[in-house]
Amino acid sequence: MSLKVGASIPVSTNYIRSNPAVPVYRGDEILENLFAVIYHIEIGYNKDGVQEVKQYIIVDYKEYSLSENDKEGIMNIAKDYCVQKGIDNSENVEIKLLDNEVAENFIERIFNNMKVIRGLITN
Repeated sequence: MSLKVGASIPVSTNYIRSNPAVPVYRGDEILENLFAVIYHIEIGYNKDGVQEVKQYIIVDYKEYSLSENDKEGIMNIAKDYCVQKGIDNSENVEIKLLDNEVAENFIERIFNNMKVIRGLITN
């Protein structure tokens, strides 16, 4: 098989930014009480010649079987995070619970790739 690099293809994504992860504790702020982690990813893109930003608030919780009350509580914490960060509740904001291992592994790879790209990981 012969492979070669083709011509550049313009894409509408201008940037991808990850904000610091925010831990959520059940009780005191110690590792044993870590209940979830909030990830905040921003993707800048052009839409009809105007710069737009899509924001994803992703909540990775440590237990794979949560009660509806716990899920609602986590969603409320994520919404409070948005209010604290001045993120409006618009169509460009999505809050998702990361509730399966395939999705979790995908997000982990994205963050690891972003660290490599930014030069934050040294060998």
